[in-house]
Amino acid sequence: MKRDKLVQHLADAARKLGLTVRTEEGNFQGGQCQVDDERLVILNRRMTMDERAELLAAVLATEPLDDVYLLPEVRGYIEKFASSASEETDDDAHELRSSHDQGNE
Repeated sequence: MKRDKLVQHLADAARKLGLTVRTEEGNFQGGQCQVDDERLVILNRRMTMDERAELLAAVLATEPLDDVYLLPEVRGYIEKFASSASEETDDDAHELRSSHDQGNE
């Protein structure tokens, strides 16, 4: 699947989950944030299609996707990021436990 189509499918999935996807110009990397009650994914206009796809997939990997229809190729792309997202969460939890344990010595 071409990257621009993949980005479109990923952005559509994000919108189905209640996220607002915006492409803005500026000196920033892009990412997910929340403003008041609005959950946003901001893409930098300078990002390549690969970078946009990776950012959207990383955000979607943290969301419940069971009730969202995705093409198998799109779901597979997101799942690549889901395993790395869970590894990062596990690493963060391990670091928190380690620092807590060191504080109790």
